[in-house]
Amino acid sequence: MDVLWITLPIFGLIALGWAGAKAGLFDGTTASGLSRFVFWLAFPSLLLTSMAKAPAPTLTQGSVLGVWVGVLLAGHILGRLGALALNLPRTSEAGIGFAASSGNTAFLGTAILASLFGPEVLAMAAAFVALENILIVGLGVAGLYLAKPAPDPAAARRAMLGGLTNPVSMGALIGFLIAVTGVHIPPALMRPLDMLGAAASPAGLVALGIVMATSVTKAQSQSGRDIALVVAIKCIALPLMMATGMTLIGAPRELALAATILAACPSAVNVFIQAQQAEVWGDTAARAVFLTTCVSIVTLSLAASLAV
Repeated sequence: MDVLWITLPIFGLIALGWAGAKAGLFDGTTASGLSRFVFWLAFPSLLLTSMAKAPAPTLTQGSVLGVWVGVLLAGHILGRLGALALNLPRTSEAGIGFAASSGNTAFLGTAILASLFGPEVLAMAAAFVALENILIVGLGVAGLYLAKPAPDPAAARRAMLGGLTNPVSMGALIGFLIAVTGVHIPPALMRPLDMLGAAASPAGLVALGIVMATSVTKAQSQSGRDIALVVAIKCIALPLMMATGMTLIGAPRELALAATILAACPSAVNVFIQAQQAEVWGDTAARAVFLTTCVSIVTLSLAASLAV
């Protein structure tokens, strides 16, 4: 029962955005503005302060980060192999690989972890999210552009390099450097950063609800096999693979649980946004984000219950 008091309010913010959009209070422009605020200001601030306040990373944490990236890459490959086995088109292969490996760790996952763990785990969560943005998102977006009927290698290269310089990655990198060097951030600077960071999850979750309400209806006619494969991998296989990997390396319990909870997060709304921009698999991406979010109410709550 305790875990419900942690997860239900978080999903409630998504529902609030959804209801507001259905009532006509919000639209896609609102979601876009909120998402930009979170992406450029709030979430980079959260990652920066989380990492800056934590102790310098250890060797054990390095192996945990390695397993995190390895399992996400395995999820991407598993999605592509599943699409090949089902004889799905190249666009589906790219979309499924992306949606099966890139989760809503930023808006949803960190909000849950903040309710369960202390600063050290939150700092590792910041590193998890940064690595996902640099490596997994870049790989997923590049795959979409290469799957187009007329492949766009230049856009694929920009996607791969963009993960290194986006605000989320830069916020985590600056926080990491502060933790390693022991530089003191003046309270006059830390307080506004803390305030921005505190707004990241609520604003992001409401934006997610608005996006789901304004985009999901476009995907009713898309392939059910694509979506079923994404749900099976993202909501079930990936967290199980993450828990197994963390157990095999003997990761500290709290870090293993945090990684498993983040792995259980639904497909990121960024998958839908990037698919729309690439004009590849966009409508199906909207449906995949919606359904994985619905399923994760159960699977993510189960993962979080292990930490209660």
